[in-house]
Amino acid sequence: IKKIQQTIEKYNLLNKGESVVVALSGGPDSTALLTVLCSIAGKMDLKLIIAHFNHGLRGRESDADERYCRELAEKSGLIFCPGKLDKKADTKGISPEDFYRRQRYEFLNRTAEKYKAQKIALGHNLNDQAETVLLNLLRGSGLEGLKGFRPMRDDRIIRPLIETSRQEIISFLDASQIAYRQDRSNKDNKHLRNKIRNELIPHLKKEYNPRIDENLAQMAQILRVEDDFIKRHVTGALKKSVLQKDSSSLSLKVNTVRQLPDALRWRLLKTIMEDLTPLKNGISYAHVRSVDDLVQKSESGRKATLPSKIRARREYDKLILEKKKTGKKPVQYEYVLNIPGSVYIKERNMTVKGKFSKRGNSRIKNRENTVYLDGDMIKPPLIVRNRRDGDWFQPLGMAGRQKIKKYFIDHKIAAPRRDEIMLLVDGHSVIYIENMHLNDRVKISAKTKKVLELQISALDQ
Repeated sequence: IKKIQQTIEKYNLLNKGESVVVALSGGPDSTALLTVLCSIAGKMDLKLIIAHFNHGLRGRESDADERYCRELAEKSGLIFCPGKLDKKADTKGISPEDFYRRQRYEFLNRTAEKYKAQKIALGHNLNDQAETVLLNLLRGSGLEGLKGFRPMRDDRIIRPLIETSRQEIISFLDASQIAYRQDRSNKDNKHLRNKIRNELIPHLKKEYNPRIDENLAQMAQILRVEDDFIKRHVTGALKKSVLQKDSSSLSLKVNTVRQLPDALRWRLLKTIMEDLTPLKNGISYAHVRSVDDLVQKSESGRKATLPSKIRARREYDKLILEKKKTGKKPVQYEYVLNIPGSVYIKERNMTVKGKFSKRGNSRIKNRENTVYLDGDMIKPPLIVRNRRDGDWFQPLGMAGRQKIKKYFIDHKIAAPRRDEIMLLVDGHSVIYIENMHLNDRVKISAKTKKVLELQISALDQ
């Protein structure tokens, strides 16, 4: 009890007067956890709530576990909250173990919300930590996996037994004559974690290092500190690299990202991709390297497809990471502009207004969102629309024609943006490209007698 109290103080896991949901399975770890918390509850003025989640995977044994936990709560004079696995929930794309874990955590969080509990206490011990590190090592994890689980996560989930071994827990319960339940499924080696616990770690202890559990847990503690250091630098690097960000996409400056050290750059890319996934996981080293290739050596237009419908693409000097949109084709819009008159372009939430005036009566000067054209050179009808295949115009100051597609490429206009840009088209060709260029044919000259004045207004969102 004293050792666990020291862990609680070391990591500041509990504060006086807090309410704590205790996850009780009935096994030795959670039973010991409840016993310890009950022993210090009076001194720390803690309010304990017992939460038991019945997975229903072992039939009568699972129900017996629930009865044991209910009886233990009654003996302790504590609130008992049972929960059951929702077998109808969607399990698509996740393993059974992950599904059970998520359902369990959702139940614990609901219970904490119901009783306004500040903390949720779990019974993970030092051996669980060692098993987690080995499990992640076998899966090829990086620093984030090898750091294991934290003594406290999200300022809510706490693990007071993280520095106490399974043998210490069993010895404590036996010496105190405290009963607990045994889960026979822990002996089933078809699950990798059980195989690590029952075969690999005993082998490593016997042949290589009798203190392998303690050493792996110590390594995890060291790596947690280093991981926190990298995370702080990732936050700073992200601020310097981001050009644009919203809930579904993020745009980065390639040159800034490229100059980062490998470790920091890879973690930055991994963090961004995980933030775009629904459950913030599923991103592997291979995914990080494929996106890093876009940063290091890819030309504009190259893409990388990632899990959870995430897509990365290189657009000139930008790296775009986004949630993949549904397979809808770009929306085409087209409106006739009568002069004088105006049109509202709903696809762009903007208005284009035009009027004619005589050259002598028109004061031509540079004004924002205003364009002047030679009205005599325009071939009706006037159309406001986005691009179409084969569109062309005559660039200002040039004699020849140029395809709109080539113009966009030359000016490094990103492919998705090209379908948004507004064009003004007459009966002959494109005569104006929004915020960019005017057709030489319709420029104001000494011969101009009639001026077409266009006012383009973007409406407030």
